[in-house]
Amino acid sequence: MALKHWFAQVAQYRWWLILTALLGAVMLTLVVKLQPVLHPPVEGLARAPASCDLRQRACIARFPAGGQVQLAIKPSGIPLLTPLQLEVQLKALQAPQRVEIDFTGVDMEMGYNRVVLQATTEPGQYQGTGILPVCVRQRMLWEARVLLWGAEGLQAAAFRFITQRLR
Repeated sequence: MALKHWFAQVAQYRWWLILTALLGAVMLTLVVKLQPVLHPPVEGLARAPASCDLRQRACIARFPAGGQVQLAIKPSGIPLLTPLQLEVQLKALQAPQRVEIDFTGVDMEMGYNRVVLQATTEPGQYQGTGILPVCVRQRMLWEARVLLWGAEGLQAAAFRFITQRLR
């Protein structure tokens, strides 16, 4: 009798169960399909030295196989909620098909924040404008990852910096 009662309850809510299962399947599919976009596989990674402070000056990341990426962010101090002028200079690297900067919170997920840079008239130089959101933390550790999309795959140069929220 208890089993019959259980089946009657399930039948009453079956459309909600079907809808929930379908929504779960759609969400899982989106996560799987968006994973390569949000976290693309990197063929080569260069890291800027921790001693370089992007808030004060441009920093350089060197690839072990040769070539370098220089990143400058203005205005100095890297204020939040302010348009930032982003400049990338490539040296001893093949010209990429596309250059982007992906800003991610190191200790806290801050959402998708990727900027496409445009080539300038200077060879190997790219510029764009981005903005960083406000975080609930007073100090936030960020990573600006310069993404160089080329025929051989993706190369990236990582630059870490800290922002301060004004009271």
